[in-house]
Amino acid sequence: MTITRNGPDLARVVVADARHLEALMSIMRVGFDPHYGEAWSTAQLAGTLTLDGSFARQAVDANDNIQGFTLSRVVAGEAELLLVAVDPQLRQRGIGRLLVTQVADDVRRFGASAMFLEVRENNVAARQLYRSLGFADVGRRANYYTGSSGERFAAITMRRIVLD
Repeated sequence: MTITRNGPDLARVVVADARHLEALMSIMRVGFDPHYGEAWSTAQLAGTLTLDGSFARQAVDANDNIQGFTLSRVVAGEAELLLVAVDPQLRQRGIGRLLVTQVADDVRRFGASAMFLEVRENNVAARQLYRSLGFADVGRRANYYTGSSGERFAAITMRRIVLD
């Protein structure tokens, strides 16, 4: 089922579920630099997909090749954007924006009033994208991510109101 179409040359967003696990993991493997420790394992992703209120979306091209994905969860009227990943070769084309915008629309329909996310403090591009989509910094978690060399990185918690 197609959720959003954003022009003939751009991605469209479709529902993703456990049947798409390998495609999602293919983006996970290239979309997150192992230096920062942000990627999830197949077991983590598969387990989260089975939780009540969890849902995933994938951006695909005209040939149904995956370009990026999101994983989100709505619980008790609040949503958390758990993962956003875009193929690094396809960044700066609006795919991340399209995916996050779709999640905001989805969580609003699911009755959430606010959406939260954590983003690595020094991930300037992602933080700029989230701010441009209405997210604001609301907290900081020291040592949230552990990179491949053992180095620790802080996360910024951001929030966007989705229901007025």
